[in-house]
Amino acid sequence: MTLFILQDVSGNYLTRGLTWTTDCAVTEMFQTQYKDIALNQLLELNAADVTLRASVVACKADGKNRPIIIGHQSAA
Repeated sequence: MTLFILQDVSGNYLTRGLTWTTDCAVTEMFQTQYKDIALNQLLELNAADVTLRASVVACKADGKNRPIIIGHQSAA
């Protein structure tokens, strides 16, 4: 399965609480299996902050439907 997350140019990930951070567990990340939902969330964030430079990142899911992110500590 493919999951979609949001990442800004500084390497921060969007959390479920809609904050940007680098040090969160994969279970705390905003994630969806639908690309259109991720794009919609990105558009809403860009409307609130026009200087935001972020993108939708596709990644594989592990056995518990958590995103697998290379180089990220998954402290779940």
